[in-house]
Amino acid sequence: MSTFVMGCCRAYRRIARAFPHQYRAICGDGLEQLGEDLVPRVWQQQGVVGLIRLFGDLALRLPCEHFSTWADRLREATMPDDFFEGTWRATQSEASQWKVDRPAPQQAYLRFEPTDTGYLMVAYGVVNGEACAERPQMIIADGRRRPLLDLNGRPIPGVPAGAMTFGSRPDPQTLELGSDVDGQVLGAGRYKVSADGKTLTVTNKGSGPKGPFEVVMVLERVVPDPY
Repeated sequence: MSTFVMGCCRAYRRIARAFPHQYRAICGDGLEQLGEDLVPRVWQQQGVVGLIRLFGDLALRLPCEHFSTWADRLREATMPDDFFEGTWRATQSEASQWKVDRPAPQQAYLRFEPTDTGYLMVAYGVVNGEACAERPQMIIADGRRRPLLDLNGRPIPGVPAGAMTFGSRPDPQTLELGSDVDGQVLGAGRYKVSADGKTLTVTNKGSGPKGPFEVVMVLERVVPDPY
């Protein structure tokens, strides 16, 4: 390999190292290695014109990637802070408990979607090797009591007639939900996001058709959000 070609390889690697860290973290050293592999071949097949085109493509891509990186950071900085919004995945934790008369899920996810009045919460996962999802739940944490109905305003199978639901938000990182009927507690839930916003601890307990239940789950935020 000639001295000229070796110099071109080194130049390509230096330019490749100037790409944003996030871009390089995805590519690894693939972009730098690409120069080692391509420069000699392009020189042999296309000569100086090929090398100009090769370096030109790299030089044009560099500012585009930097602009994209800064645009993403600006978007993240200007987004309103919402501790709950997004998708959460259950983790194996010593704090977790599953005291319910049904199999524990092998995988469990919670998703919070902001609405005009609160959140739409969707729970889904894998139980006994099969994908499943629970009934979506509307969360309105304004302290008011409302009839416990589905999203279409219809009674929920298995829920006693006259059941009421209510919710509150003691602080930006905590949601407290509950339901009762004729003074009897059906369920009480607490959703607490950690100070760093990376984990969510869910505590649910109450009484269902099969007796008392208690669930404690620790979930981690899924980044990037798959939805």
